[in-house]
Amino acid sequence: MRWMVSLVFLLPAAPAVAADAPACPPLVRDVPAYPDDLRQTQAQGSVLLDLRVDACGQVMDAAIAQSSGHAAFDAAALKASRGWVLGRDVASGAVGGQVRVPLDFKLPQRRSYAYVGHDDWPATHRRPRYVLEGLPGYAAPTAVLDRYDLQPEVMLTPPYPYVRNMLFRQRGAAPREYWLFMYLGDRATVAARYRLVMENDEPVVRVAFVCEGTEKHCARDRRLVMKGLPFARAR
Repeated sequence: MRWMVSLVFLLPAAPAVAADAPACPPLVRDVPAYPDDLRQTQAQGSVLLDLRVDACGQVMDAAIAQSSGHAAFDAAALKASRGWVLGRDVASGAVGGQVRVPLDFKLPQRRSYAYVGHDDWPATHRRPRYVLEGLPGYAAPTAVLDRYDLQPEVMLTPPYPYVRNMLFRQRGAAPREYWLFMYLGDRATVAARYRLVMENDEPVVRVAFVCEGTEKHCARDRRLVMKGLPFARAR
C-alpha cells in the first residue's frame, strides 16, 4: 500500500578523489512526494530531470528535460531534486556541470484477495468492549495508507453495505490486528485499527480512529465505529 519512486543515474564510474579534496556535504536523495490526486487515480509517470551540479554533486538548479505528462509529477520532482546532494561520483559524470536523471513515479501493483466472510474474527471477541486509543503520527487516512506498514493477510467481507469500505487482518500482528477503511469516492475518509486483546479476562478491542472530513462527519463516523462492527457489536 505504499508507493515507490526510482532514481536512475546513468553515469560512468567515479574517478579517484584526491586526498586533499575538500569535504562534501552528506548525500541527500529525498524521495518526491506522490501527489494525492494522482495517487487516488492510480496515475504513474516518468520524468527526465536536467540538473546542474557542483563538484560535490549538490544540485544548484533543476529543470524538466522530458515531462511526465502530469504537471503535479513534474513539480514534485523539481521540488525534491533541488535539495539533492548526489555526491562526487555523480558530479564526475557531469558534462559542463549538467547531468540528466530519470525519475519514475510508480505505485505497487494491487493484489486481489478472496473474501472470507467474517469467520476470521475470533469468537472470543464477538461481544467485546471497544476502547478508543491514539495512533500518533497519522493525522489522515491517506497518511496511514502511505506510511503504515500495511500487509493484508485475509480480506473480510466489507461489513457496511451502503458505503465503500474494506476490512482485513494485518499479517503477523500480535495482538491480532484488523484494519477498516471507509471511502468517499476514491478517497479514504476513515481508517480504523482494531487490536484484539484480553484485559482482566475481558475481551477488549482497542480502536485507533483516524478521520478526514468535517468535525460533524468525523464525529458521526467515530460513533459508528465505536458501536462495534456489525458482526461484533460493542457491549
